[in-house]
Amino acid sequence: MLLIKRYLMDPESLRRQIMNVYKCYMWKRAFHSNRSLLEVKRREKSLQRKILERILRPKEENAVKKSGFKLWSSHLNNPHKTYMRLEELQRRIMEEVHVEGIKKNDKLFNEINQWHFQNENTSTVRTPTLLIHGYAASSMSFFRNYPGLSKHIRNLYSIDMPASGLSSVPSLEINTTTPLPLDIKFIGENKFKVPYTINANHNKFVIQMYEDFYLDRIEQWRIDNKLGKMNVVGHSFGGYLSFKYAVKYPNSVNKLCLVSPLGVERNIWSVNNNFHSNTLYTIDFKNPNSKFYSKRNMIPKYLFEQQFHILRMMGPLGAKLCWNYIMAAYSRVPSLAYKEYIFELFYGKGGIPEVTTDIFKALFSRCILAKDPLMDSLQYLNVKKLLIVYGQYDWMNKKAGMFMVKEVEQFKELSRRSKLFRNTFFRSQSFFR
Repeated sequence: MLLIKRYLMDPESLRRQIMNVYKCYMWKRAFHSNRSLLEVKRREKSLQRKILERILRPKEENAVKKSGFKLWSSHLNNPHKTYMRLEELQRRIMEEVHVEGIKKNDKLFNEINQWHFQNENTSTVRTPTLLIHGYAASSMSFFRNYPGLSKHIRNLYSIDMPASGLSSVPSLEINTTTPLPLDIKFIGENKFKVPYTINANHNKFVIQMYEDFYLDRIEQWRIDNKLGKMNVVGHSFGGYLSFKYAVKYPNSVNKLCLVSPLGVERNIWSVNNNFHSNTLYTIDFKNPNSKFYSKRNMIPKYLFEQQFHILRMMGPLGAKLCWNYIMAAYSRVPSLAYKEYIFELFYGKGGIPEVTTDIFKALFSRCILAKDPLMDSLQYLNVKKLLIVYGQYDWMNKKAGMFMVKEVEQFKELSRRSKLFRNTFFRSQSFFR
């Protein structure tokens, strides 16, 4: 409570204190690992620090300030009210979206919330094209792309994935025994070993069951819409799922576009590695094509386990920090309704259902590296064309994408647009035509 009061009374003072503690922590790490002064300065602008800055002090320009107490008190409700707010905010967002042809919103069989943009006057892209959003997001992530894309794509679809946005929340059923998980013991700065071997096939089978929660429902959605082969565009976690969908249902995918895809890198957390027990291995921090690859930083276990629930546990402070982050992260997006929509997802009760976070934790490590990386399944990909897109300031691993396209035997292309950023679709509205 003291921390909350201090923030509400003097947020700038608290921000400075936290940033000073963070800097001391970084200098201490540098000293103990014998890193140079220049390396420390480079790391000061790490992803973690950027997020911390966004949370504690959003950019003043175009920032809409809201009371943490009012945000918190207005969200002491049940998931149904969160759903109603999301529904209203979706309506407000899409009212401002003007497209070529017909714009239609349905909840197919009361399960998948979908948008269909039909433009009979274009012949540029005749193949139906599906947009798949990332983690903790929805079809609204692409709202600024719809006008540009609908000019060139005859039938454009965008959906809220199961347990996302306004789609229903199916139950998660894993009908098998829980496998012994991969356990990695770190030794020093760059060594590790596994205390026991795992059943790789069983672990991979369970991972596929978690993935099928999404993949099978995407396929059923395609069948329900009476679509043949379609182009699939997936962003971030949606890119990971789009790739896995193309592998499982090769007859359903024509062209595949991965925008800043998550889970590309081979890494030490992969269940496909077959490490020997109690053998000392050296971590490779540079090569995302190596099974010994890992990142230096891990999300603390408690934060990874609790995720968005922590914000609600923090009361008014959590609401304020969440709003600050959204104001900073989406500062270039002019729509206030969209920012309020994101707040409902992140902070609203039931905005991000527990099943969504459970699946994500089952598929990724605390380094946000996939337990069944895309690069371990390249030999099974069979699409007409593959396009991988990264932004200039993308925090996804572009080097992994370069390795990936070198290994794919079909037609391949890696696009690095000089003016694209992490949220590519917000700044390049006609990119995928």
